[in-house]
Formats: sequence, structure tokens, C-alpha cells
Amino acid sequence: MGSAIRRTFTLLAIVLVFGESYQREIEDVNLQGLTGSNDAELVRQSNDFAIHLYKQVSAETRDGNVVISPLSISACLSLAAMGAGGLTAEEMFGGLRYGKADQKQRVADWYGRLMRQLASDSSIAVANTLYVKEGYTVKRSFNDVATSSFQSEVHELNFAQNQAAAKTINDWVERKTNNKIKNLIAPDMLDDFTRMVLVNAVHFKGSWTYKFNETNTRPMPFWLSETKSNDVPMMYTKGGHSYRNMVEKGFSALALSYSGSDTSMLVLLPNERNGLAALEETLPSLNLVELLDQLGKGDVEVYLPKFKIEFSLELKDVLTTLGMGRMFSNAAEFPDLLESNEPVKISKAVHKAFIEVNEEGTKAAAATAFSVKFRVAKAPPVYKFKADHPFIYALLSQERGVYFIGKVINPA
Repeated sequence: MGSAIRRTFTLLAIVLVFGESYQREIEDVNLQGLTGSNDAELVRQSNDFAIHLYKQVSAETRDGNVVISPLSISACLSLAAMGAGGLTAEEMFGGLRYGKADQKQRVADWYGRLMRQLASDSSIAVANTLYVKEGYTVKRSFNDVATSSFQSEVHELNFAQNQAAAKTINDWVERKTNNKIKNLIAPDMLDDFTRMVLVNAVHFKGSWTYKFNETNTRPMPFWLSETKSNDVPMMYTKGGHSYRNMVEKGFSALALSYSGSDTSMLVLLPNERNGLAALEETLPSLNLVELLDQLGKGDVEVYLPKFKIEFSLELKDVLTTLGMGRMFSNAAEFPDLLESNEPVKISKAVHKAFIEVNEEGTKAAAATAFSVKFRVAKAPPVYKFKADHPFIYALLSQERGVYFIGKVINPA
């Protein structure tokens, strides 16, 4: 096959940058897809992607705190997949757990419904925007799905002036994340070969239905291992919460609700101080939405550390491990993006996320770019949920799936 320069294509909040390359022979790809036709099945598939994404990021991060937004990453990847073709599309739809690439319309329709649902929830804001190089035209079919299903804005930008272009993109991300995500994209990710940038930003702000009293917050040990601990500000409350000790699986689950929102923070706490690795191995077998249904209301004493995490990572290796490596290669196929039909590939993928949990509630933000019962007795027992060692948390809606997921290794 003849060589062809690959222009850059960038997506942000997860940033995918399509850089210069040369076309290679097409590799054979073994893909397995999931099937399903209703929204519940798509939420399940989206959550499946969120769990596998988290596991891979956690494995690469090892001993550090993590926060990522599968919602942001999936939205940006899904929009990019709408412009993909051939084996690239098959890999992307398979990696996102949607199934085969013939699911494009089904996924697009679902995102249209999802974006409308999210718009009705005042605690969360999701925004997409598409920047196109001046003088280039987006294909009508891609423009239609971007603006209607993904509710994306479309703007022209001169990527050759990379300092100014990066500032324009970063300013948009800062506004959409209430100034929580800054400098998502570096100027050197953009140049005269950049043709398009897709950006997704997610911002969540929720107040606990039952707030923690600040006067009850005090230093307590948080166990980093069986024998080593740090004193951290530990919040405390007691009341009716959704809780269950999954003894057979080795962890306890607690759901903390937010006022005026159907979003919950689900905290998964290993029953052993050093049990996080075992819990992460169990994670793919769990349906987090179904797990929420399995919790029962009970009188629970809750100890939860205050924590704030800022996290960033390049996604190329993670997404390649999840089976989506072709979009980064010289064999990438994105025939439905631009009228010019120039060959493009993704050369960069970046994601930044932020979360803060305190007595009032939770603030979380993310951006992605391309350049997830108890029966109450008459005298109910009092349960204790003491998150004084590493745990996993997720912000999720039963109807819409995982917004944010991460782990707390050391809240200090």
C-alpha cells in the first residue's frame, strides 16, 4: 500500500491527537462483541468498560490514589468511533464493550437520550465540543451525530498557532469544570498537521443527603499496610444508610446519597487491611448498579476520610491494552470525519480528573481529549463501616452508570 501522511486529530478531556504517520499493512483482529438492545444493556456494557478501564489504570498506578471518569473517556471515544471505519471501528466498539461496529446508530441514539437525562440533573454537567482546523469541513454525517446525539458544539481553530489554540481549548475545559481542570492540553500537542480536536468535560457537585458534622472530624489512623499507618482527618456520622457486608466476597459496601440527585457514592471497603488487590480481582464480576439494589437500609456508623485527588494520565497504553491500539497506528481508519478524506490516526490521548470529598459532599471534575437487602428488625443492630484502609469508590447513577471511579491508597 502506498504511504500517506497521517494528519493529527485531537480529542480533549480525553485528548486524542492524530499525528503524522505512514500507512502500514492491515493486521487481522480477533474481536468479540456484546449484544443487547435496550438502555439497561448499554449501561451494563458501559459499566463493564468502566471496571476494566479502572483495573488497567490502577495496575499502572499501583501505590497511588486514582480518580478517572469513565463517562468522560467513554463519551469522547464513542464520538470518535462514530467517525471510524473498518477494523479500527471494530476495535473501538469492541473495546468500549458495545459489540460490533454495526451498533453505531444504537449507541448514538443512546447517547442522545443519556445527554438529555444528564441535562435534567443539576448536580452534574457534561459538555462536548469539537474543534476543526480552519479551512476544513466536517463530514455532514459526523457533524449531525456530534451535534444531535452528543450535543457537541463545533468551532474552527487555527492549530498552527498552537499556544493560542491550546489556551482556547484549556479555557473551555476550565469553564466547563468550574476551574477544577486546568491545562488539559499542552501546546506541543497541536501543530499545523492537527485537523480536529474532540473535547469532553464532566463536572459533578453534590451535597450529602445526610451531611457529616465537622465537629466530629478528627485525626485517626489510616492503615497503608498491616503495620504502617498515617493519621488523617476522619469524618464520622451515624444514621440510616444503605449498607451490606459481602462476607463471601471479602468486602463491605456503603452507598452515600446526594441531596436532589439520583447519584450515589458507592464505597467498597475490603474486610482486610491488605485486601484491595483481591477486591480489584473481584470487581469485574460485580454489577455495580445491581450491587446498589442489594444494599439494605440500616443504622450505620460511618467513618470516611476526607480526601482530595488530582490525577492525570496518558491513555494510549491503557486503551491499547483494552484492545483499541489500531486507532493509534498508521493503519488507523477514520474515513467519516472530514470531507478532505485525509488519513488520520490518534497519536495522543490524555485525561485529567479531580475529586474532593469532605463533610459537605463531593466535588468532581474530569476532562478527556484525543490529539464509566437488609430487613430492618424491631430493634435493628448498629453496623460499623470504617474506611481506615485502602478502598475503591465510584460515583454512579442506577439509570446511567458510572460517572467517576477510583481508589484511595493514602488520603493524607
